[in-house]
Amino acid sequence: MNFFKKSTHEIRTPFELDLLGKAQNMQQTVPPEPWIYEVIVPASGVTACGWDEDENLVLISGSGYSITQAITGKRIHRDRDSSLTDAGMSKDYLTFTVPLTGLVMGVFGFEAGDGIFGTDDGWRLDVIYPWWPRASVVLDNVFRQGYRYLEDAVMIDLKRLDGPVKCGFSPSGRHFVVLGSGGALVYSR
Repeated sequence: MNFFKKSTHEIRTPFELDLLGKAQNMQQTVPPEPWIYEVIVPASGVTACGWDEDENLVLISGSGYSITQAITGKRIHRDRDSSLTDAGMSKDYLTFTVPLTGLVMGVFGFEAGDGIFGTDDGWRLDVIYPWWPRASVVLDNVFRQGYRYLEDAVMIDLKRLDGPVKCGFSPSGRHFVVLGSGGALVYSR
């Protein structure tokens, strides 16, 4: 009998294959309540982002930076001075000094660190790859009774974003952003 013989081609466990099947069968949709406010911030070449002291979204690119109100999508400030923006980025790409205000803030993105993946009340964001190399983002509340990974998670419709994505919550957990090739997608509660 070949009880211990494994396929030489399949290295994933049955549990991993089950999770992959669940992920591949998920439908893309908007996040559930309380995440009812949606803002699309069109921008190209975004490399990093962060949250200012009022939890406005700061997007950083090779052509400057912008500050956008998270709930309304109203642009508060845009500066196209790339040398000023470059000077504001720390050498390790983990903090950015906003030229307008002097605020030093943590950043995350493609040329920076990772965002905040969980909130104090149990919401969690994960970037997964059910159809490699296409990235997907799932949102779930891990404090829900009977929680099981991907069981009741929502795969977020990324609208105009494609390619690699990064995501993270604001420090208070009131907002989250998905950063991609076409800019940013922000949800708030």
